[in-house]
Formats: sequence, C-alpha cells, structure tokens
Amino acid sequence: MRSFLTKYKGVHILFWAANLAFWCYATCTTYHVPIWEGLRNNGLWLLLQAVLVYAIIYWLMPRYFYQKKYRKFAFAAAGLLVGISLLIAWVTVSLVKGDHPDAKMSSILYFSLYIGMTNLYVAFVFIAAKAIKDKLTADRRNREAEKERTENELRFLRSQMNPHFLFNAINSIYVLIRKDQEMAAGTLATFADMLRYQLYECNTETISIDKEVCYLNSYVQLEQLRKGKALQLDYHVGPEVRNFRIAPLMLIPFVENAFKYVSTYTTRENSIRLHLNYQNDTFLLEVENTIEPVSKPATNGAGGIGLENVKRRLDLIYKGDYNLLITPGPSTYKVMLSIKML
Repeated sequence: MRSFLTKYKGVHILFWAANLAFWCYATCTTYHVPIWEGLRNNGLWLLLQAVLVYAIIYWLMPRYFYQKKYRKFAFAAAGLLVGISLLIAWVTVSLVKGDHPDAKMSSILYFSLYIGMTNLYVAFVFIAAKAIKDKLTADRRNREAEKERTENELRFLRSQMNPHFLFNAINSIYVLIRKDQEMAAGTLATFADMLRYQLYECNTETISIDKEVCYLNSYVQLEQLRKGKALQLDYHVGPEVRNFRIAPLMLIPFVENAFKYVSTYTTRENSIRLHLNYQNDTFLLEVENTIEPVSKPATNGAGGIGLENVKRRLDLIYKGDYNLLITPGPSTYKVMLSIKML
C-alpha cells in the first residue's frame, strides 16, 4: 500500500498540499483571517475542485475523450465545470458572509466567474497531464508488445531454419562417408562444432561477424568436400569483414541455397561465387551459382522456406537498413545483400 501511494498518488498529494498551503497563506495574509478559517474555506474549495478534475480525467476522458466523442466530452466537462464553480461560490459566500465585509460578493454568479476561470486552468493542466501520461503508457505498452511479438516470431523463424540446415548437413556427411570414412570422421567433428554454435552461441540478438564467418567457413568446407572437383568455388572474405556484429545465422540460408541448387553439368563448369565485403559501414554479401534450366531455386521446398524466413528476419531486425536483390537467370542465380551497420 505504501509503495502504491508513493508511486501513483505522491505527486497528487504534494500538488494539493502545496496548493492548500499557498492559498491559506495568501488568504490569511491578505484578509487577516485566522488560520483555521483559511484552512476551512480553501480546503472546501480545493476539495470540490479535486472532485471536478478527477471526475473529468477518470470518468469523462475514458468515457468520451478516448472514445473520440469529443463533442460529448466538451459539453459534459463544461457542464461539470459550471456546476462545481457555482457550488464553490455558494459555499464560499455562505461561509464568509457577515463575518468579513471585504469578502462579500455582489452575487454568487459574479464570484463564480472568478472561480470558474481558476477551475478551468487547473482542469486543463490535469487533462493535459493525464493525456500525456496515458499516451506515454500506451506507447510503452505497444513497444513492449511489439518487441515481444518480434522476439517470438524471430524465435519461431530460427527454429524453422535449424531443421533445414540439419537435413542438408547430415546428407552431406552421409555422402562423404561413402567416399572416405576417415575424412568423414573429421567432417563430423566440424559438424559438431557447427551444431554447438547454433545451439549455444546463437541465442542472442547479435553475434560477432568473426564467429559467423567461422561458421560459414565450416559449412563451405563441408560442402566443398562433398562436391569435390565437380564444383569451382570462388570464396572470398574481405579483410575489412571484422569488428562488427550481425544477427546470427543470417547468411547461411543464401549459401545453403547456392550449394543445393548449383548445376551438375558434366560438360560445362559448375561454379559458386561467394564474396563477403565491408566498406562505408555497409556489409555486402554476394552469392552467385550456376543453375540448370530445369531447376527452380528457392521457390518451394526447404530452400524456399529458408529464404522466406531470412527475408522476414531481415524485415524484423534491420527494417529499412538493408537491401536484398535476388536475380534468377537462365544459367545463374544471383543474390546481393547489403546491410547498413549503425
């Protein structure tokens, strides 16, 4: 209870206490009335004024203002303002009449005009403060809800990517076992390191680009062993690709697709070009692979899921700070991804 009052009511209590102290001091100094009389008269005035402002901000604003019924809100607030001001004027005149000639008013209506202006000012301050507070609270809740939704979606997308990777990698090791068991054993150790990276190091929003490149190197090495001399690989990581962070597992779907859908010609060259560069605070990934005319890369199946997921992750994480250009052609399939690292 104490923490509740401290957190939510402290400012209100201080406001009314300071207001009462000020008006009591002004009344006692100006009209030379006893302190108890000043407290009584001003206390009743401020009590009714508090009824006015709290009725507006806690009753009329939720009922009309936040429902965009602005005309009803204005009429209701104005009626309440006039009624409370007349009541305060009647109570005040009744209390001071006959005791202090200087406090006599020609009429309650005239006195209520002065009180109405004061009440209008105080009500406006409370309405503005309440509207700003509610707007900030709503914005914070919306941000928290959006963040939670985004995090849940990212976790879901990442969980969808892992089975895709497992399927391709295990299939690669299976093929390699039939060719060279000793080499397959070393490759399996590399594969275990890759799994460890996915399971234990990728549970963060960003990760060092060095670790992501190391993971990419292991995957490329595994696939290159499986493809052998049938594939010409142009793999280059620029020396500037370091000392920044990137969302984990953001690059691997493009590389997986290149190896999965690369052509298998026997009379023509089958090639993959994979370049990573960084300049002017922009990371650039270029992937290009030869394809066969009958192939349909990244349009359905596991490859399509992988690319759709990474596109969605890019939208959620980097929003307007990235550019993805995918160019399918009759003989090659190109991907260019640039990310502005802020």
